[in-house]
Amino acid sequence: MADGEIQIVPTGKETTKKKRAPNWLPIEEEQLAISWVHVIEQPEFANNQTRTMFYRKIEENFNMYSKIHYRNHEQIKIRWTSLNTATLKFTAIYNAIEWNPPSGSSPDDWMSTAMTVYANQTKGTAFSSVSAWQKVCYCPKWRGDRPDLTVPIPLSDNIEIESGNITNIGAATPSGPCTPSSRNASSISRPTGQKAAKRRRIEGYKDDEMLSAADNFAEISKEQLAVLSEGNTIEIERNKISNEMLKIEEKKLALKEKDSKILEAHKQSETQMIDYKLLRELTDGKEDTEAEQVLQMMKKNYSQVALHILRLMYPKY
Repeated sequence: MADGEIQIVPTGKETTKKKRAPNWLPIEEEQLAISWVHVIEQPEFANNQTRTMFYRKIEENFNMYSKIHYRNHEQIKIRWTSLNTATLKFTAIYNAIEWNPPSGSSPDDWMSTAMTVYANQTKGTAFSSVSAWQKVCYCPKWRGDRPDLTVPIPLSDNIEIESGNITNIGAATPSGPCTPSSRNASSISRPTGQKAAKRRRIEGYKDDEMLSAADNFAEISKEQLAVLSEGNTIEIERNKISNEMLKIEEKKLALKEKDSKILEAHKQSETQMIDYKLLRELTDGKEDTEAEQVLQMMKKNYSQVALHILRLMYPKY
């Protein structure tokens, strides 16, 4: 319910008591949007229609389907004024994002972003009339310069689908007239008066400002996504470099182990050669069978060590 909205309750006396009307529920706002579209489409309403007549028609249609609280035309007028402003503002933001969406985003992302932008532009006030907005967002007034996105409608209050065809039926359903999601409010439009045209021009200027702000936000979102994408690419390259450096370190460690084994085998080979030469000098010119056998064994071991060194140095051969 809009601030300051009141309901006048007769007391049977000359004076009346002013009582605050119940808060508007989302389902009531939704029916109000449906009733507004239903009445604005009627062909009998022309430029000479008074504002009071218009809202009385909405009152009649609204209370026919909404049984929660009775709303008179004054309450409906006050609530519709604030609801109209809020939905137009939200539409300007949402349309700007939808027509120029950030790369990789989805309709759910557009809705979430539009809700955030709306709250920022209204000093933290959340957009709480989503269900009502969904009933009017396909009307030309809310579609802006995108009439191609509206959906054709029949002339009667209700429609029925039979064998894939849309046919008219006379009786109204409990849920009220068909919603703009299956109808196009431009099929029969109410002629615009001078005051209404002037008011729409003023609202159009405000909408342009909101569209510009939404475009800027969409551009910033694109830039942020690009920065994040670039950051991910840099992180991937950094991981590749780290993996390559790890492989190099592993190769260095393997080479060090190999050099250590070669050095150890080389030292063993030198020791065996010194022992072999010393024993050969001691037994030179003497017939010592046992010493000769030892020399042969030392020679064989030396050959094996030398072969081991070659295999360490040249593993492919």
